[in-house]
Amino acid sequence: MHWFRPLRTESATRLVRGRRAEQLACTYLQAQGYMILERNVRYPVGEIDIVAQEGVTLCFIEVRSTGSQQWGGPLASITDRKRRHLIHAARWYLQDSPTRLPEIRFDVVAIDWQARGPVIELIRGAFTAETSS
Repeated sequence: MHWFRPLRTESATRLVRGRRAEQLACTYLQAQGYMILERNVRYPVGEIDIVAQEGVTLCFIEVRSTGSQQWGGPLASITDRKRRHLIHAARWYLQDSPTRLPEIRFDVVAIDWQARGPVIELIRGAFTAETSS
């Protein structure tokens, strides 16, 4: 028999908000001309929230969301460690993927959940593989 610990209410809320944020990010990115290739690509070194194509550029996209500015908002939650994990996961993806585009880029979609609705910010080229190894 397996025993499962129920999610704490705040954890469940974060999970639901995270899924909503990723869906909202995909819709937003498509409206910006991105073609969504994959979502939630997992490797032992980390996860890529969204893999997309914009023109001739393969984009690895991190989605961050928050309902509070208490800790600096969604962009402040992207630590050096998170960047390293995303870069390593992107390297695995490139080794495994038949998709060959001349350029790659790391983008971030930051979503701030406010009373009047979500505020979305897209940062193209938020960081490079050279800035975090």
